[in-house]
Amino acid sequence: MADNVSEIQKLYVEYFGRPADPNGLKFWVDAMNQNPDVLSQIAKDFAASAEYQANYGGLSNHDAVMKVYENTFGRAGDTEGVNFWTSALDQHWITIDNMVVQMVAAAAKLQAADNVVFNGRVAVAVEFTKHIDTQAEINAYLNPKAFDIAEGLIGSIHDLASAATARDPGVIDTTIAQIVGTPQGVDAPHAMA
Repeated sequence: MADNVSEIQKLYVEYFGRPADPNGLKFWVDAMNQNPDVLSQIAKDFAASAEYQANYGGLSNHDAVMKVYENTFGRAGDTEGVNFWTSALDQHWITIDNMVVQMVAAAAKLQAADNVVFNGRVAVAVEFTKHIDTQAEINAYLNPKAFDIAEGLIGSIHDLASAATARDPGVIDTTIAQIVGTPQGVDAPHAMA
């Protein structure tokens, strides 16, 4: 199950640049637990979602590729890579859901720095969602403003040091407190666990 959690968090980071909400994570992990081969269908569902349309609707293939690079690796895409993925989308050799998954797989083989950033973002996303553990936090996290705040935390990760900082339970709890609107430190049972 832990691997399935990471696989779903990868999709949230790749597509939306944010951690999963607890209910969404549970839904998709349950789907993977029932059928481990469903990941490609989940990626298609992400690409068809209202959140995807809000973030990517109206973007050219080039701009969508650039956004995935930023969400996933925290950087602008290199010219060769952007041209490759944009051309593949333009020529209908792949769809956006295939491109997202394949881009990460290709980077894992080529770019150590990209792997550090992506793995750091996924690790923080996993911890962040674990920390959303009260009904007030769950409810507060289900809106675009909350997503923007969480995207800021994930977007702050550009290397190993920034990943370690963002993964700190106090940083995560402070971010969640900002989302909920509670004073910092009021809901920090995770630090004691």
